[in-house]
Amino acid sequence: MPKKQPIPWSRYIPAGLTLCVGVGLSILACVVVARWEDKRREYEFNRYADGVAAALQQHFKEDLQIIPNLSDFFAASGKIEPSAFKQFVQRPVSSNTSIQFLAWVPKVSDANRQAYEAADQTGTLPNFQIAERNADGAIVPAQQRPEYYPVYFLEPLKGNERTLGFDLASQPAYRAALERARDTGKMVVTGSVELQPAKDAQLSLMVIQPIYDNQDTFSSDSPDSLQGFVVGVFRVAEIFEAALKGRGVGNLDLYLADKTDTTSSLLNRSEAFRWASRQENRFLAFYDSSTKKVVEFPAVQNLLQVDGISKTERTVGTRTLTVGGRQWSLYLLSTPAYREIQTKHWRSWAALIIGLLWTHIPVTYLLTSLSRQRQIEQLAHERARQAEQLQKALQQLSNEQEKSERLLLNILPQPIAERLKQEQKIIADSFAEVTVMFADIVGFTQLASRISATELVQLLNEIFSAFDKLAAWHGLEKIKTIGDAYMVVGGLPMHRPDHAQAIAEMALDMQQAILKFNADHGEAFTIRIGIHTGPVVAGVIGTNKFIYDLWGDTVNIANRMESHGIAGCIQISAATYEQLQHLYQFERRGYIPIKGKGEMLTYLLAGRESNELSDYSLKLSAAHRCRFLQSSQADVGQNASVSPSTG
Repeated sequence: MPKKQPIPWSRYIPAGLTLCVGVGLSILACVVVARWEDKRREYEFNRYADGVAAALQQHFKEDLQIIPNLSDFFAASGKIEPSAFKQFVQRPVSSNTSIQFLAWVPKVSDANRQAYEAADQTGTLPNFQIAERNADGAIVPAQQRPEYYPVYFLEPLKGNERTLGFDLASQPAYRAALERARDTGKMVVTGSVELQPAKDAQLSLMVIQPIYDNQDTFSSDSPDSLQGFVVGVFRVAEIFEAALKGRGVGNLDLYLADKTDTTSSLLNRSEAFRWASRQENRFLAFYDSSTKKVVEFPAVQNLLQVDGISKTERTVGTRTLTVGGRQWSLYLLSTPAYREIQTKHWRSWAALIIGLLWTHIPVTYLLTSLSRQRQIEQLAHERARQAEQLQKALQQLSNEQEKSERLLLNILPQPIAERLKQEQKIIADSFAEVTVMFADIVGFTQLASRISATELVQLLNEIFSAFDKLAAWHGLEKIKTIGDAYMVVGGLPMHRPDHAQAIAEMALDMQQAILKFNADHGEAFTIRIGIHTGPVVAGVIGTNKFIYDLWGDTVNIANRMESHGIAGCIQISAATYEQLQHLYQFERRGYIPIKGKGEMLTYLLAGRESNELSDYSLKLSAAHRCRFLQSSQADVGQNASVSPSTG
């Protein structure tokens, strides 16, 4: 399997940029959405806090409005009667659970004390007596003082019997509130009060409205016109719970405290309430969001600190309420559920996740495309490599085929080779006239006994290679070599009219070639050549190591011309002589016995008609000249130079 090519890092740049931009935009979207969520929560919190504060203040004002209405009633009637008072306040008292009681508190001088207490004897106000609370919390007759402000008319009386006749001026805090209302002529709201100490007493507020002889002519310089006060005591928890009824408060606890007149303390309160008076703001009410109820102070101490977080640390917002000249602080306290919600920015995380998912799509596409591109490039590279290998294989095959072609052409003539490649089963042709030549190296057999086989083959190869060049030069077809014999033919496989002349030219050139070889190697070889012209049959025989061969009487006669010839001479038959007699110099040898043929007329080819032999040489007989050439070969020196004739 080919090794995977590494991908250049530059190709990862688009995917990397897309990833960076996508992640960056996703984070930016997450931050923007988180800030938007924070602002939205802050807006919702502020709207909720303002709504709760407004609802509380509105309910307090609505509940406390009965006091100004009662004051207006007294001012209009001019005379305050118990029956009229009871009739007027009966409906609001019965319908408003936050009202603990409503009362008329007259201004009673010490001189009129007995008259007010004597009124009890008439049955108008049974059991009426101006009283106060001693240090032990017991109700006792009031000590003598210049003025008294007893609770005179009281509705509802049931449950508030001990409050009837109680002198408000006997308590410094109440006396201060009465004096402030008297001096300002306005409604005054006190801090938390406890007119009837009890273990289950709820925190209450006292509302005081002064009544004058003439409200329109009220002046702080005329305090003697004061008739008394309309007083109402309201349960803070009831007002608080009514204001929050039907309003979802989420996961926040509400803590209402009075921050006005923090230096004053309540008298005869329980230990828990004394603890509350020492705080920065005086406790009024606590709304527990888990139970959706207003909790009294003793239970609040365990709720102000949740999971180790104090009230101060839990405070997430504060609103100020102003009622009757007093300022109240509304603390919005966090809860575990609220803190858990505040830390959950699901929209921002959703924006981040969606952004990352959208980023994942193009990045995955780019990386997939890059992987596909790498696979395609790798496949193309593999295909190119395979094509290159195939090209090399084809080239090698072509080279091998070319070698095979050359080898085949070295064995067979080209036309025969082409026919053989076409898978012709039998290749055989008849030729009416060709010229066949046999040549044999004289003395080569004796040489084989005195040199090594390798040297012998090298010499023979050099001689026959020279003959092969001459055959190719003259356009003749080499048939075969048998030992030191060489066979060549002219006129096949393609017919040519000058086949006899071409054979004659090659025979002459072969004599020159052997002379040059002897000169180069210091040998004394001669060749014996025989030539005959006639019809032959040519073809390919065999299936393994096949050759192109000739058959017929012409081949046998040519072989006899060579074997019965003279060393160093070219012996030809009469048939060949008939075709060459006008072109070459011949010497008639005469009739010689040929095996299987009897006596045959033969000739010796002496040379070309226009050769460069001397006159002396031309006059020699063919036999004498052959004997001369044979005897003079030993005298040929190294400087002898022979060139093949071009014919």
